[in-house]
Amino acid sequence: MKILLLSPRISGVGGIAQHVRVLARKLYSKGFTVKILSAEFLKIPNIKNLANLLYGVTSYLKTILEEEYDIVHGHNLPTLPSLLSSSGGKLLTLHGVYSKQVRMLHGQFLGYLSRVVEKTFLKKLDALTTVSKEAAGYYRSLGLTVEYIPNAIDLSDLPIESERISDPQIAYLGRLSYEKGVDLLIEASSRYGLRGLVVAGDGPLRRYFMKAHEKNMLIYLGPLPRRRALKILAGSDAAVLPSRQEGISTFLLEAMALKIPVVASRVGGNIEIIRENLDGLLIDPDPQQLSKAVKNILTKTVHVDEIVEEAYKRIITEYNWDKVLQKYLDVYKKLTS
Repeated sequence: MKILLLSPRISGVGGIAQHVRVLARKLYSKGFTVKILSAEFLKIPNIKNLANLLYGVTSYLKTILEEEYDIVHGHNLPTLPSLLSSSGGKLLTLHGVYSKQVRMLHGQFLGYLSRVVEKTFLKKLDALTTVSKEAAGYYRSLGLTVEYIPNAIDLSDLPIESERISDPQIAYLGRLSYEKGVDLLIEASSRYGLRGLVVAGDGPLRRYFMKAHEKNMLIYLGPLPRRRALKILAGSDAAVLPSRQEGISTFLLEAMALKIPVVASRVGGNIEIIRENLDGLLIDPDPQQLSKAVKNILTKTVHVDEIVEEAYKRIITEYNWDKVLQKYLDVYKKLTS
């Protein structure tokens, strides 16, 4: 079987890129012929507010000229033009409610246009999956048939070594953008005395973290290779994810798999992964609550050892790649038959 994977990006610590990289590797190990079409492959510059548009247009033109595939599997809405122009079974995986993300980041008008695109064109696909139950419910409300297949962790990818560059060490790894709530990290440091924040990643809010680093409010490491980023996570006392909107965060799953206690906002896929005070601590997207929850972990006011063990069990039983890969293979089989 020949499979084409479409992803706006394939490098870095971003959850979608990581998901597609592992999926490609797992499919290849099963004997499938796999090709990835990403911005890096197409040599598209990462220009703020234009990256997804450039990818959508360029990948569409490339796909028209591509050979035929049995399955074309896109990830998120920017891959839709390529999917619709391709041959073979057309599958789209959505890593969140895309139109809601656009509305939060770019305003009501573009959010409305994204919703129109979703309602008009997603029904033209052969199959649709989402990584969170929240997103599945939203797209079903549009009259679409949706299968829920979550993100997953490949435990063999996790590092044995750890790296510690701060004491305490509170890690955030990922995209630096408003919907991730990362501005709340700076506010938690400046207003509520949260110390030991170590941040790695890139995105629209990068300049604020560079300034915060210069003022010794936190340690900002910039974008890092995933292997080093995971070593830093493995050496941390806690992991924080103060998102305003979230699907199923790979960063959160990685922290749980490494037995690092997590503090996450009570939104989206976070509340699907974390059972409050059992697998981790849930807060509102609020800097004061964030600071208090982290301090509770550092002082062991909560049962940290029990929390990380329960979180690890949850990863093993619900978010491992063996189960997730089989679900994708079942979808592929339906499309090719």
